[in-house]
Amino acid sequence: MYGAEAIVPPTDIGIQLRGSLQWGALGQDVDYTSWVANGPSFDSGLPAPVVGQTLNPQNNIGINTNGRAFGARIRFYPFPIDANLGRLEVGASTYDGKWQNSLWFNAWGVDFAYLKENLQARGEFAETYRQMPTGSGPDNRQGWYMQVGYFLQGMPSTHLGDWADNVVHRLELLTRYSGVNQRAIVADEISTTPALGFSGSPAIVSPHAREVALGIDYWIEPSIVWQTEFDLELPRAGGTLLSFNGGKTSVATPVGSTTNDRALLTQLAIGF
Repeated sequence: MYGAEAIVPPTDIGIQLRGSLQWGALGQDVDYTSWVANGPSFDSGLPAPVVGQTLNPQNNIGINTNGRAFGARIRFYPFPIDANLGRLEVGASTYDGKWQNSLWFNAWGVDFAYLKENLQARGEFAETYRQMPTGSGPDNRQGWYMQVGYFLQGMPSTHLGDWADNVVHRLELLTRYSGVNQRAIVADEISTTPALGFSGSPAIVSPHAREVALGIDYWIEPSIVWQTEFDLELPRAGGTLLSFNGGKTSVATPVGSTTNDRALLTQLAIGF
């Protein structure tokens, strides 16, 4: 999900139990997961907790958080294989834990994935609520994405020879729309340094970030893909910028129109 670390911890260390069952015809399945993990924590380098504060990176030391997180996930497959309707899964997840003393962090999300012949689509919506200390408003955030892709392996011959046909049939075209809504961002936490999967655009970390991505994947093998995408950052105005400027209390200023940005990203991904 676009800007996932602004919404929920991207990963956590714990223990997980999972199972599945077939509830109807072949292909009509349900699987379920429950877990206990180290729990969420937020940027401990700030002088005081504030709305919009980023999550700390995951680590394997349980005492760095304020108690364990717990959650569950269920996935449901409604279509039988014999119906030739494609493969659809719909899911729902939760993640809950105390981030500071008795203050709660609650997250939930719904998602889907669909595959039929050369068409694939997936999407997700997630929302979080962080209980804040007395005197500070609640920290609630939403994030989502919707992606559609199409494999060209079924396209007719280009009549340019076997080499050209092989190249075209290994391509997948994709488009994605994603976004984040949050009440505030913290100036001390904004980075504009490019990194893996991050172009460095300040538009990405605006309170109401939006992105349209156009992608093309070249599948070298089923587990090796060369991915290239063109990103259009289209943030909306609104929200608050919090700055400490070396002090212990933050200064709030409104976030106006943020400059749109464009980036071309490419990477080689290998699955194991």
